[in-house]
Amino acid sequence: MRTVLLTAAAALALTGAAAAPAPTGPHHETLRTITPPSGAALDAEVDPAADRLYVSSSDGTAHHLTVYDTATGAAVGDPVPLPAPATVLALGPGGTLHLGLSTRIAVFDPATRTLTDDRVPVSGSVTLLAADPGQGRLYVGDQAAKSVTVYDTATGAAVGDPVVLPFHPAGLAVDTTRHTGYATYVGGAVENGTVVYKNVLNAVDGATGRLTGTIGLGTTALGSMGVTVDPTTRTGYVANLAAGTVSVVDLAAERITGTLPVPGNPKALAYDPGTATLYAAQTGTASVAVVDPAKGAVTETLPTGERPAALALDPEDHTLYTVAGGAVTQTVRRTPEEPTPEPTPTPTPTKTGEPTPTGEPTAEPTDTASPTPTSTTTATATGQPTPTAPTPDTTGTADPTDPTDPTAPSETTSAQPPGTAPDSAPDTTSGTAPGSAPEALTGSAAGPALASTGGGRTLPLALAAASFAALGALAVVLARRRQRAEEEPAP
Repeated sequence: MRTVLLTAAAALALTGAAAAPAPTGPHHETLRTITPPSGAALDAEVDPAADRLYVSSSDGTAHHLTVYDTATGAAVGDPVPLPAPATVLALGPGGTLHLGLSTRIAVFDPATRTLTDDRVPVSGSVTLLAADPGQGRLYVGDQAAKSVTVYDTATGAAVGDPVVLPFHPAGLAVDTTRHTGYATYVGGAVENGTVVYKNVLNAVDGATGRLTGTIGLGTTALGSMGVTVDPTTRTGYVANLAAGTVSVVDLAAERITGTLPVPGNPKALAYDPGTATLYAAQTGTASVAVVDPAKGAVTETLPTGERPAALALDPEDHTLYTVAGGAVTQTVRRTPEEPTPEPTPTPTPTKTGEPTPTGEPTAEPTDTASPTPTSTTTATATGQPTPTAPTPDTTGTADPTDPTDPTAPSETTSAQPPGTAPDSAPDTTSGTAPGSAPEALTGSAAGPALASTGGGRTLPLALAAASFAALGALAVVLARRRQRAEEEPAP
């Protein structure tokens, strides 16, 4: 019984799996959840060229940096101890990793697995990092100093003076194509006795470190949090946490061009230019919203841990890493393959003069070499020889059963026994003489029964029936002649 139940359960499972409809469009699949060996994850950064994921963690007393293989999710080497919690990470030139350690910036070399502390000293507290590896620049958001400063990654020196803001920076991103950083801030001010909130997006030039543009984003409270950039279209996306929206900004024209509804208090953002997909961490629903900017709507919701706070994107593999609930969720975007069309069968050409097959059974050929069966009619006179049907001449090539063949034997030809006078014509009356054999069915009486066999055998069977009928009639005639000969007085 156990085996039967298990078999039935397996069959149901397979049936259900087969019946489940396959996704018809792009969708996301959660590959794994990566948990640090100790403490909770604080931030994550991915290196697409090296297939490496960096995760910083802390349990309050011990702080570590762990390197993972993005293909397998396995840790590469032992965790690297850190002198302080690394709350933010950024990938620099040559795969070097920059770590924000509150009051300073350290650098990790993955080739030698060495950590250089105090690489960039900061007056205040490091809360945001963004790198431009192509230009060799590192953008640092300082919460205490309410500023954004650009540093040269080769020398660790500041590029120009810090850009001081009215409020501390809330979001930071870089357009690596045009080498420009974008920082957001939100703050309230009292104007005419009323508290007014200001949401602003600031542009900072990476070559000079100077403020080059300011874009107003409205007066929503707790707006202008996370920011990301599409370098292809020069479009910026800014999360408005309290409003449940994402502002679409034309960075070249410095104006808002649209608003995307994203519920769940969106904060951290990431953009994949290869798929034109926007990701928004929903801090109020423990998930990440997948947004199609062209459609202006959320197309998918990805479950994560509680309070997703940071996003890292691998644009080459279209893989998203979400820091939430003290772990990192790895999610990949899948695109169903287009079905391969079946080739159209090519009809086989028919040779000229050959008949086209119709699919019906072919009539079996008549065996012309078989002798005609003998009649079963028996004479009533004792001692009289039993008449037999004449054997057709099969030495030629003509078919003896073909009525149109001039070489076929005549149906009325028969051998006369000795002492019997020939009659002028056979008696074909329907009556049966006493003592004679019953007459065989002829004509339409035998035709339907024989024809009911169907197919191409109707003509040979009909001819055979006619032969049997003729032999039967001949036998009757011979019997009558014998009877008359016996009744006549001897001369």
